[in-house]
Amino acid sequence: MNIKIIYETQNGTTQYVAEVIQKQLREAGHETILHSVKYDGMQPSLEGIDLVLFGGPTYDDGKLEKTLREFIDVYSPDLSRHKVAVFGLGNKTYPQFCVAADILEEWVKSKGGRLVVESLRVDGFPDHLEKISEYVQSLVKLS
Repeated sequence: MNIKIIYETQNGTTQYVAEVIQKQLREAGHETILHSVKYDGMQPSLEGIDLVLFGGPTYDDGKLEKTLREFIDVYSPDLSRHKVAVFGLGNKTYPQFCVAADILEEWVKSKGGRLVVESLRVDGFPDHLEKISEYVQSLVKLS
């Protein structure tokens, strides 16, 4: 599969998770491209992409990172032609744990997308990668 991971990060943790996902998908034989909304642009091409992942952190009291929030306001792809998955980061000490994933799920649906696996929700910095690896394995099974 050709896969694009579109993400934004606030302090680097979401980027780290995106890179771990990318590495594991590549090890499974999939062409995988990272796309930072801030550095690679607000209009990523999905031409030739089979699976697109959207990921971001939750900050403050249940908000998306600012650049990612702007991104979902301006980016309007037809996601009905792609397999789609979401990952979100948060901190369980806050009542709005991983609301970023919920917001991205709703946005995906509003663009005609259908989530093909349960969204990954990561608590804090992932010291252990088992949960991410399980998520990646569920993506690999789609091919």
